[in-house]
Amino acid sequence: MKVVNAFVHLFTIFTFLTLGSLLIIVALHILSVEDAVLKIHELYSSPWKSIQTGMIGLLLIMVGLAFSKILVKQGREAEALIFQSEIGPMVVSVTAIDDVVKKVLKRYHLVKESKIKTLIHGRDVEIKMRLTLWAGGRVADLLMEIQNEVKSRVSKLLGPENKLEVTCDVHRIEDHENELGGTEFFHESASAR
Repeated sequence: MKVVNAFVHLFTIFTFLTLGSLLIIVALHILSVEDAVLKIHELYSSPWKSIQTGMIGLLLIMVGLAFSKILVKQGREAEALIFQSEIGPMVVSVTAIDDVVKKVLKRYHLVKESKIKTLIHGRDVEIKMRLTLWAGGRVADLLMEIQNEVKSRVSKLLGPENKLEVTCDVHRIEDHENELGGTEFFHESASAR
């Protein structure tokens, strides 16, 4: 299915580029209508030119198919990590790695929101976490603990032979007061107790 999807994308791109170029040629009067009709008539009347044009078209289609195959292979390599274990080859998807990271982050109450991006380059895995934290904790200690826990859990999934890099990017640190609608509400609810 992915090969068909990539081919459809490439075909669409080439179609729009071709039509756009044709419209620019017509708009700038680079090729007159009479010349275009004459060239097409020449093409239909000469068998040699028809064969030559057909071969060029076939070559362009083959190059497009080869390009789409390369594109799909690169996409597959970036979507999963394939490695050899004691029992045979294993495939671990980016989604599985992201799920492990999400489970780790759920354990930390100071993490309000997170966005996870996992990049795979051969046998190297890079996990980038963009975090929004609640105020009230020691950020450096929290990030070190999160990184160590993520590295430990993902290493169990991938095995020790794969290189793993975990990066934390703190996007924002928010107060609980802002979430409750301001400091007035916070003080009122505290005095009601």
